[in-house]
Amino acid sequence: MTEQEDFIVTEAYQPTEEEKLAISKLESKGLNAKNWDSKSKFIKSFKENLREDMYEKQNELCAFCRIHVPLSCVSMHREHIVFKDKHPQWMFIPENLCIACPICNGFKGTKEVLSNPQTKTYPRNGSGFKIIHPLYDKYSDHIELIGGILYRGKTDKGRFTIETCHLYRVKLAEERVTQIKIEENKGSIISGLMQLLSQSEKYVDDNKKFIQRVTKIVNKYKQVQEEG
Repeated sequence: MTEQEDFIVTEAYQPTEEEKLAISKLESKGLNAKNWDSKSKFIKSFKENLREDMYEKQNELCAFCRIHVPLSCVSMHREHIVFKDKHPQWMFIPENLCIACPICNGFKGTKEVLSNPQTKTYPRNGSGFKIIHPLYDKYSDHIELIGGILYRGKTDKGRFTIETCHLYRVKLAEERVTQIKIEENKGSIISGLMQLLSQSEKYVDDNKKFIQRVTKIVNKYKQVQEEG
């Protein structure tokens, strides 16, 4: 796992004074999930500024799978770590907002991520969450990347994050393979991938397909090496 992937966001987005005022007006009337789609100019700016700010602070990576998704190709989602429909009072708390890829966000959905679902105050450290929180948790404390490709949970929180966001999905493993810079890893990538073939049934959702794809990549790499 690279240092870029193993980030902790040290400061949540800081709303402008106009954005704070717009949020306060909504709060004074009692928040509900529909307020997230408010037509207010400064609620819109809050959402856009937050996306840009957190995208940069998260090193342009998804909070959960830590894969890079270019904004020019796919719109990264503004993710409410604690589901806004169930806890609308935390909908605009910057600490409850991060950037996630559409796939992780979709699998996470409405799942309960609070350690204590009855809490009345937003938790201020990682112990308050069952899922990895990008502002509170160091990723490598809870998840390790085997061969830079397969996700393995080191703690209950890591395993919960993997299960909740389906980090064992084949397409994610394939994406990690394609992101490995072969020229930097040279021949070592072959032995690393071959080792993964014997372990893959533990980590991916379609073992047979994964083996076929990785074997194809290894063979292609060998061919390039021989031709070179």
